[in-house]
Amino acid sequence: MAAPKDMPDGHATSSLPFKGEFTVQSVVSGIHTVVSDIKSNQDFSLINPMRSSLMCLVLLGGSPITLYSPGRPAVTLDHQRPIILNFSHNELLELRQKAGTRSAFGGIVLCPEKIQSPPWSTYIGNFSPLLDFHARPNNYLKLLPSQRCVKLVSEILSHNYSGKLRKLYLESIVLAFIVEIIRLMQVYDLHSEGLNLKHFSKVLAAREIIDSDIVNPPTAHELSQQVGVNITTLRINFRLAFNNSIGGYIHDRRLEKARALLRTQAPLIADVSRSVGYTNATAFATAYRKHFGYPPSQEVKTESEIDRRSIAG
Repeated sequence: MAAPKDMPDGHATSSLPFKGEFTVQSVVSGIHTVVSDIKSNQDFSLINPMRSSLMCLVLLGGSPITLYSPGRPAVTLDHQRPIILNFSHNELLELRQKAGTRSAFGGIVLCPEKIQSPPWSTYIGNFSPLLDFHARPNNYLKLLPSQRCVKLVSEILSHNYSGKLRKLYLESIVLAFIVEIIRLMQVYDLHSEGLNLKHFSKVLAAREIIDSDIVNPPTAHELSQQVGVNITTLRINFRLAFNNSIGGYIHDRRLEKARALLRTQAPLIADVSRSVGYTNATAFATAYRKHFGYPPSQEVKTESEIDRRSIAG
């Protein structure tokens, strides 16, 4: 992985454990884009010492990625859900991926001092949520799903600009990505303000349980028992927090997972439908078309299309 001076190179703990693309690009000093599209040959990890910074990542497709850093819980990078992590100087970030999996993700690394200097300081009032977040040690936040973040990172991964146009293009993508992250942080704050802290923590815990096994999630009754709140309260607060019922959230997340599989692999649609919890492929195709506005067959890529950007590890 080629990395700029102020973001030291990551390294694999074993020789050639994957093939694909893992790239860090400097946009300007103190601001970098990170994109990865990797298929692993064996269990491996990438370990990177970080400088004082904020990292915002989102999983585009494939298998979830787990991030580890001393002093905080392991964090799973899930489909379409941006994660923000803050780092002090020389903290370690470890990324683990299991053998036989393929994952595509990306985002930005932002040094706080950069956005406090011209021309970025023009927006300093708008950047205050990020600066406040960075000021709290060992902090991380998993935000609500964002197709906008996915689209922006996909553009970083696939753009063909070079020279001055590349720099200008990446700056525009980074700024748009930051704006979307701040918007998601504000939405998150509104949710937490709409519920008291105790109730909000309960629905967040319920959502994490659902996300950990979206194919076979617990029933609403089982979920209420696991988080320690009665089922009626959980249902009301879940809808208030996420503008969706528990069943609706599970339905949407299954279809989002299916789309990620269809976009990053070359499977049979019937296999994908089963892998996300549908027993009937026709019902899956109908639900998919209703949710996204087009059939799942429109998402399927050939192996040559999938491997087009890959390079030998």
